[in-house]
Amino acid sequence: MNPFVSITLLTTLILSTTIVTISSHWLFAWIGLEMNMMAIIPIMMKKPNPRATEASAKYFLTQATASSLLMLAIIINLMHSSQWTIMKLFDPTASILMTMALAIKLGLSPFHFWVPEVTQG
Repeated sequence: MNPFVSITLLTTLILSTTIVTISSHWLFAWIGLEMNMMAIIPIMMKKPNPRATEASAKYFLTQATASSLLMLAIIINLMHSSQWTIMKLFDPTASILMTMALAIKLGLSPFHFWVPEVTQG
């Protein structure tokens, strides 16, 4: 991989993690998570082979599903509170969906079905 591309991807990973960590706005947190996902996929495909391709596809599909659940929870919370703030979740449905989405993104139990397959690839 080109050194410029490697540096760009690593910088994007660091920047996206920082954005998620310091944001107090759900939209910025979501953008940071998406940046992180898009930067990690080329790193996973550094040596292209069928297993790496399959693992990257599974990672992308799982993370995209979790992102859509997270965005649904954010929109439900926005409809009930009229705020994008992270600090308060007003609707229990939004809270449950958000917890599920973040658990899928992190690979926490019982949503860890994708982690072994992706790490083996």
